[in-house]
Parts: sequence; structure tokens; C-alpha cells
Amino acid sequence: MNSKSKPIRVAIHKDGNGNKLIIDHYPTYANIKLQLNAEKRSRNVGTLDFSTRVLWVKREREKHLFRKMNAYGLNHYLLKEAKLFDHVRLRDEQHDWLIPREFILENGKFLNFSNHGGFELQIFIPIDLIMDFKQIPTL
Repeated sequence: MNSKSKPIRVAIHKDGNGNKLIIDHYPTYANIKLQLNAEKRSRNVGTLDFSTRVLWVKREREKHLFRKMNAYGLNHYLLKEAKLFDHVRLRDEQHDWLIPREFILENGKFLNFSNHGGFELQIFIPIDLIMDFKQIPTL
């Protein structure tokens, strides 16, 4: 997935709070970014592989793990409205999981972080719940 080439289409979805999901479409994949109203820069949400119908999400434990729940947060709107992917490939420095999107929606938990229902709403999935989806590294 070469991020150097120009996208063939850019889609921007806005919520009612001034936040934007920015989707850069390429022939075989799409990069998805989130730009919160309060921030100037956008943050990477993941990369959607059209051929495998998988959303690739990379996390760093030190930076992204919500320690109180030992869980990772994922964009709820993207998971709920998904039409082009069925699984989330979640990777950190220790593990690689291939998790059904519906499993996250059915088993994840919401936390009250003063959210007003926009794109920034996250659903948290504890690591102990997804260990059955751990992938064996390929050489």
C-alpha cells in the first residue's frame, strides 16, 4: 500500500460537531483519517484493504492502551457504519489480532469522555476478550 501516490478520490464525512472523517481512496485500498474540530492535524484511523475486506489498525501500547480497562479504543462510527470491511486487523508491538467487526460492536464498552455523539466516540475492546483472535506471525 503505497501512500506516495495520489488518491483517486477523497471523501469527507462530517458530523454535527465539526469533526471530519477523511477517506483517501486508491484503487485497492483507502486510508482513513480523523480530524477533530479542536485539532488542526488529522490522525490516522486505519487502512482499508478492499480485496480482503479488512481494516488495518496499528496501535502503540504506551500511547494508545487504556490501562484502566486494558483495552484499545476504536472509532465507533466507522465500525457501526461499515459497508466495506468485515474484520479489523489490530496490531501492537506484542500481538496481531484479526477480529470480526460484529464481535467488537457486540462486546466493546463505551466510556463517558464528554462526547457529544460525533466521530470521536470510541468503543473499547479489552485485550483479554480478543486473545482468541490472535494471529500466528507469518515468516
